[in-house]
Amino acid sequence: MRFLASAFAFVLIAAASPADEPLLKPNDRVAILGGTFVERMQMSGCFEAELQCRRPGWKLTFRNLGWSGDNVHGIARKRFDAPEGGFQRLLRDVQTAEPTVILIGYGFAEASDGESAVAEFEAGLVRLVDALKQPGRRVILLTPIALPGFRVTGYDNLISKCGSVIRRIGSERELPVVSTDWVPTTESMTSDRMMPNCNGYREIAAAIAESLVGDSETSPTGAGCGENRDRLRQLISRKNQLFFHRYRPQNETYLLLFRRHEQGNNAREIAKFDPLIRLADEAIWQAAGR
Repeated sequence: MRFLASAFAFVLIAAASPADEPLLKPNDRVAILGGTFVERMQMSGCFEAELQCRRPGWKLTFRNLGWSGDNVHGIARKRFDAPEGGFQRLLRDVQTAEPTVILIGYGFAEASDGESAVAEFEAGLVRLVDALKQPGRRVILLTPIALPGFRVTGYDNLISKCGSVIRRIGSERELPVVSTDWVPTTESMTSDRMMPNCNGYREIAAAIAESLVGDSETSPTGAGCGENRDRLRQLISRKNQLFFHRYRPQNETYLLLFRRHEQGNNAREIAKFDPLIRLADEAIWQAAGR
């Protein structure tokens, strides 16, 4: 099957760390950056719940910075300015998350946009990685997964090309690269087969969990969660919603842009999401540890 042929074996290219050392550490703040594939993670909370359950004592913090249709150039994030404005907005979004780790999950939109977009992918990813690498931050690259709902000519080959580019840049920049041999099924996809559903995201998280948080034998699936997993997903979904409104507030035109002279004084309210998000994180850690 097409998507089976396009799936990647899970690999870890270790840079400064031994291959058996988890990429994430206790108390890490993880920004997940990407397009539609990443943005949809936040709705069900299944992806984050899988990782929180495996290491309930680590107090991991996740900030989802996915933006539907986005690529390495930040094109979907532009507002009323030139395309470069989207890239600068992307960098500001990452800064808002204050991460210690950035998971970069691009390549999906490029593959679906065809050969010309893939041809520009490498230069864009190099630029993005170099802009995001800073002292106190670690960058991890994720390779894209072939999704069966796409009907772009040569889609499998384009996905493969993006994966090869990511691995090459990871090697050149000494960054860890992760991918998964996860194979989409009817039960793990949305009805249009364009994106994973909750089951799919949980399976993907389980497939990469060992590299991110350690050996499954010492952090078995569901450890610390038990029957509380549904509650944990609800808490994560709520936290993601709060952060979404924090970094992507409604009515930006009135709050921050050319109509801010009308309601710009209300922009001060945006920061009031921060304590609510911190409380939501604490509730997640408590639920994961039960």
